[in-house]
Amino acid sequence: MITQKIEIKTQEILDTLNIKSRPVPIEEIAIAQKIKISRAPSKEFSGMLIRKDGHALIGINNNEAPVRQRFSIAHELGHFFLHQQDDTFVDYRKELKENDIKNFKETEADQFAAALLMPKKFLEEDVKKLNSHGISEKEIKTLCDMYKVSEKAMTFRLINLNLFTC
Repeated sequence: MITQKIEIKTQEILDTLNIKSRPVPIEEIAIAQKIKISRAPSKEFSGMLIRKDGHALIGINNNEAPVRQRFSIAHELGHFFLHQQDDTFVDYRKELKENDIKNFKETEADQFAAALLMPKKFLEEDVKKLNSHGISEKEIKTLCDMYKVSEKAMTFRLINLNLFTC
């Protein structure tokens, strides 16, 4: 149910801002919400959202790859739109071990980021253009270049939308 709400919310954002291009201009979405983006190197975090007195700031680790920075901005926007009761989120760089369970809000923010950067409607159209029978591994790279996302993020998104099976 929450996945469907996230899909609807991200499509509303894209429609409101009349975004129809790939890659989704993620920083323009932040600017439209009057959210400042600041970049700095960090060994501690990938991204963070800080809200105070009606203002918001997204901090991004500029040591990470551009596709990772885009995902981090989208992830923090997920917190901004989905978790409005909280003032601060910090996404630490440490990798989760296989046995760890991700915090529910972090999972929602990841889903939001994927839906915003790789909109379902756009991907369905592009997959159909590339291959009417679905998508293969070799075509994932083409989609990654179009959407400016990592292969991992694209693969998960395609699997979650039933557009690619391993």
